[in-house]
Amino acid sequence: MKSDEWLLFFKRHRDKKIFSLSDLSQLTGEDKSSLYVQLTRLVKSGLVKRVAYRWYENPFSPPTPEEISMILRHPSYLSMEYALSRQGILSQAVYTLTLVTTKLPYTYKTEDATYEYHQIHKTLFWGYEKEGFVNIAEPEKALLDLIHIRCTKKRGASTAMIKSLFDDMDVDELDIEKLRTYSEKFPPKTRKILHEIME
Repeated sequence: MKSDEWLLFFKRHRDKKIFSLSDLSQLTGEDKSSLYVQLTRLVKSGLVKRVAYRWYENPFSPPTPEEISMILRHPSYLSMEYALSRQGILSQAVYTLTLVTTKLPYTYKTEDATYEYHQIHKTLFWGYEKEGFVNIAEPEKALLDLIHIRCTKKRGASTAMIKSLFDDMDVDELDIEKLRTYSEKFPPKTRKILHEIME
């Protein structure tokens, strides 16, 4: 298709914000190799933006960074500092989108955002809600993910750092009973740190 035909195509499908190469192949009936060449041309001309390898945004309905974060590593959900800040519990502004995934950890940097993915065991991949296209952790789960990933899985973060973050949180917004119940599903070290920071 020519550039103007592509623009008409995206305008007709403005209800869909992000397209994979497979999506476009199904919708247009064209083979992927031909599409890839055409889309590379569109990206170079600035008509279309590539958000990840073989993923493209709709120029008439661009996705938010949160929506993009869902396709860079799948499955995943927003959690930790970003989720707590977004929910108004952590008073600090957080600009890096922090996510939890069952896949390998990775950091993506684009012109518009930084996406930080942390691996968690599949038995701990729960405690999130769906908001449209976006998965986001419940506040209690986001805090437990933060402790577990920053202190238990990685040696870099100290309990003092987590305590400092906790001091910047509106604890009254947390469901303490839910926090205790959720913590029972985490390893003993995570529960120990939670107990220490809440003393």
